[in-house]
Amino acid sequence: MLNFADGLEGIIKVILLNAQTFFMVTCNHVNEVGISNSQLGRLACATSLVLDIFGMFLTFLIYSLISPVLAGDFWHPVMVSGTYIFMFAVCRPLIIHIVSYTPEGERVKDCHFMVILLIVLLLAFLSLQVHHPLAVFLFGFFLPEEPLASILSDKLDTITSCVFFPIFCAMHGFEADFNSLSSNSFTVEIIMTLGVCGKFLGTLVPTMFFGVHARTAISLSIIMASGGLLDIVMLGQFQEQGILSGEHYTTLALHILFCTGTFLPLVKYIYEPSTQYSTIIRQGVITSAETGTLRVLSCIYKEENLPGIIRLLQAFHSTQQKPLPVIALQLIPLTAGRVSLPILAPLHEIQSSSAYRSNLSRCNRTVNALVNLERKTNGTIRPHHYISVSSYTAMHDDICSIAHSQNVSLLILPFHTQWTNDMGFQHASQPIRDVNKMVLEKAPCSIGLLIDRGDQNLAHLSDVYHIAIFFIGGVDDQEALAYTTIFTNHPNIRLSVIRLNSLKPQHNTFNDYNAIQDFQCRCKDNNRVSFVEVTVNDGGETTDIVVSMKDEIDLAVVGRYHEPGCTPLFGLLDRW
Repeated sequence: MLNFADGLEGIIKVILLNAQTFFMVTCNHVNEVGISNSQLGRLACATSLVLDIFGMFLTFLIYSLISPVLAGDFWHPVMVSGTYIFMFAVCRPLIIHIVSYTPEGERVKDCHFMVILLIVLLLAFLSLQVHHPLAVFLFGFFLPEEPLASILSDKLDTITSCVFFPIFCAMHGFEADFNSLSSNSFTVEIIMTLGVCGKFLGTLVPTMFFGVHARTAISLSIIMASGGLLDIVMLGQFQEQGILSGEHYTTLALHILFCTGTFLPLVKYIYEPSTQYSTIIRQGVITSAETGTLRVLSCIYKEENLPGIIRLLQAFHSTQQKPLPVIALQLIPLTAGRVSLPILAPLHEIQSSSAYRSNLSRCNRTVNALVNLERKTNGTIRPHHYISVSSYTAMHDDICSIAHSQNVSLLILPFHTQWTNDMGFQHASQPIRDVNKMVLEKAPCSIGLLIDRGDQNLAHLSDVYHIAIFFIGGVDDQEALAYTTIFTNHPNIRLSVIRLNSLKPQHNTFNDYNAIQDFQCRCKDNNRVSFVEVTVNDGGETTDIVVSMKDEIDLAVVGRYHEPGCTPLFGLLDRW
């Protein structure tokens, strides 16, 4: 028989804790395994959020209202209700009012930050007095994301992650008493194991019944059955209240650590998010140009990307007979450490969400720029605005998923470095660079990496726009040549094709020759198109040719991959 310090109450609370799935724990798990914005990650987070809200409501109702009233304690329900009323009716409007003094795009003042921090500490103290330690978490969930998330992350992330969290783990570790383990511990472990098996099967059977793939169902079951930090926190609360003895606390903590540490990493090997958009044959520009089904996906990391993207879209010279469908995907990063559900949806579906309202001005400026583009082109460019809110580590999944679901032919990625109007070099963004690298590796379509060094104040094509393609050879250069062929119909565009030859025989010469011949046949009567062949002996001569044209061209187009050891790039591939 179990020797819980408080008898049946202890058994019931341990069973309830084992059955509960915390939203914050699930979000942490899907972030750890890198699937936060995959179909599985969204399903797991949404499911745990529903369970968490339902569980918190029942816990509040039973343990804070009904049980005290039945026991004749009417003061405790009043204290708990008063704490929540004070939290949401007084403190939340006060913090929002303080944040409203911060201009958009600027940081919260230190004095305002200190006031907000004192309010949060006061609420933490009150919530502990009424035995509701998660009340502050719930309070933070209903606060606006920006600019609070960035200032809290900058000010508190280091001390909480590197100081308080290790101390917290060490303190709970010291509470474990391994000498107290006995035969009763085995009985407790059986109860916990049965609970985990119940959660696992309770998730696995319904998901497979509704047609979910076996690997996805198993991964979801493992995530939902895994414990985390909040489970350890609740165990500590039970021990402090005398509900658990040292023996049972040690057994339960070891169970959570073992199960989560053993089974959760298996999700990385069982579930691969890229399977939802991976294809054997990539959708390319060549095929789309021939069939007239060209669709473009343009990614927008920040507002500075818009002028270059708009100029590029105008270069396609779409018409009423051949309009250009454009999916504009605005990418909003989740702040590090923030517990939130990733979002990927059309603009009109999430305009009421907190993530959109937190970035309202930025999103509105992007929307206005796209609406003006559609108006100036008389509807021949038809942008469809999507919003993605996710972490940088999983952002590539959203990009590739949209490209696959919308049957995109060309994906435009802004370069990770932005230049100023005076050609000054801005700081490169390593997270954006990592996202671009993952997209280049996994995207199901052709990719154009846009390096914009143009005037940020000029969002429309000039009277004469000069485009040059440097053709070396290979599949990527053939795709780039087909891409630039689309520009030849624009009356303001001058296109120059510079073919870089070498005396040494190259691979794919026959396919390169066919691509060039097809291009010349298409543009033989177009006096805005020129074709030049240049023989080079190494990468140095190639560089000289490119540099000599830097003041003449507005857009340079090159293929990404070339055969190792090709003469026009000899000496360059080793360095870059």
